[in-house]
Amino acid sequence: MNVLLLLACGLLISLTYALGKLATQAGVEGIELLFWQISGSVLIVLPSAWWAGQLPKLRKDHVRYYILAGLMGFTGPYLITYWVLNYIPSGLVGVVASLSPLLTFAIVLVLFRGKANFASGLGLVLGFAGVLAILLPKNSLPSPDMFIWVLLACASPLLLAIGNVYRTRAWPANGKPLQMAAGLLTSQWALLLPVYAVTQPVGFPTQALFTVMSIAVVSGFFYLISFELQRRTTPVFVGQLGYVIALCSLLIGILFFNETPSLWVWAGAALIAVGVYWVSNSKSIGGTA
Repeated sequence: MNVLLLLACGLLISLTYALGKLATQAGVEGIELLFWQISGSVLIVLPSAWWAGQLPKLRKDHVRYYILAGLMGFTGPYLITYWVLNYIPSGLVGVVASLSPLLTFAIVLVLFRGKANFASGLGLVLGFAGVLAILLPKNSLPSPDMFIWVLLACASPLLLAIGNVYRTRAWPANGKPLQMAAGLLTSQWALLLPVYAVTQPVGFPTQALFTVMSIAVVSGFFYLISFELQRRTTPVFVGQLGYVIALCSLLIGILFFNETPSLWVWAGAALIAVGVYWVSNSKSIGGTA
């Protein structure tokens, strides 16, 4: 059952990237897409929190957590993702997104004197080598012009990694996962609402309606399933999500967008996946939080 939940989470995230690609190709702006994605997530997660008796608290430390964790772990990464999806394949975005666990460990290692053993050190090296395998070879990317966009795409997992560290260290006392997520999503919706209104959107094309609504539903169910996965398993097990995302994203890109990743991209994805595995299964972070 736990493996199925892990696969479901990876598939739902990959579907979000693929649907985001379809929406941006249809002319939907990133801020508009993100607003409706969050709206759908709130409509699914907030009632679930109410049903479970875990509605968000409005204490100062909770509200600060909702806003900051949401900006670093949701709004920022997705805005970057939807921006770069205009220029690079969705499969490649998924591969880059899987760097988050490696970058999280690197931040803990550098800023908080985390302990690195051989396995975790090897994982970081392999992950870095995977990124270089995608960026540097002349024939790795479909077009040399994509280099800068892939580099910018790396800002998304970097923000996610910073958000991971922040959530671990700023988690409010007695805060519950579903309660925190409902507060996080609602706060981001409240922040985006005036921005969305001020930009005076003319409405997305009719043909994109189903795609946008699908992203909203997929995102909401991802959060519900991920909470159950976190409740049933350990951080080490959840860490395996990185290479599930990479593989699912590449396969979806091939099947639905006729993307043809080069051997360098496959090699880079494999190196990143192995790096995530070594870091996630290493015990070197213990005691750093």
